[in-house]
Amino acid sequence: MEEKLQRLVAWIRATAAPARGLLIPVSGGTDSALAFWLCAQAFPEKVMAVHVGTELPHGAWFRIFGRVERLPGVVGEDDIGRWARFLRLAIAGDRWLVGSRNRTEHELGQFSLASRTASYLPISGVWKSDVLALCRKIGAPEAMIARSLEPDPDCGRPAELSAIPYASIEAFLKEKNGETTVAAPLDAAQRAYLEAAYRGNRFKPMLPTMGPKL
Repeated sequence: MEEKLQRLVAWIRATAAPARGLLIPVSGGTDSALAFWLCAQAFPEKVMAVHVGTELPHGAWFRIFGRVERLPGVVGEDDIGRWARFLRLAIAGDRWLVGSRNRTEHELGQFSLASRTASYLPISGVWKSDVLALCRKIGAPEAMIARSLEPDPDCGRPAELSAIPYASIEAFLKEKNGETTVAAPLDAAQRAYLEAAYRGNRFKPMLPTMGPKL
């Protein structure tokens, strides 16, 4: 197994050992595919994937590795409603709710408010470029990977953000982290948008913080 995959699986085995079960919402995309695969490698007896709607895209691939359950779609249901159902299912089954937020989303802060209910984030330290590379290593369908390279107008992100290639967003964030001295390939409007999003991150400041130890 590729070294990065080995490290991620080992981390899950160590940190999720106390969990009685792991519930992973999946969409048929690369982030949830990698999160599910990693959890299934670490604890095949604990994992259950869940998706909302009709047939899960690339569902046959997901079912190779573990149990996949479907929740019926609800007309007019928003992201908060879906995540409320995921949380209810996790609690009913005494499972940890697993999120598939990657590092690119995490660093920029552009993840949904509802997804904060996920209590376990196995790939939040993995850049999107590495997610795609690792998905190829685990044999994810090429059509799944190709779709991740296209803007998704239904993902809930602002149109301005969806129009910026993920590789440019990632390069911008690596600039901010001091991981590279090469300027991200962005035009003036794109850079201004990302600068404002990075500074005005409206999600992370709203996350709960721990009180002082007394």
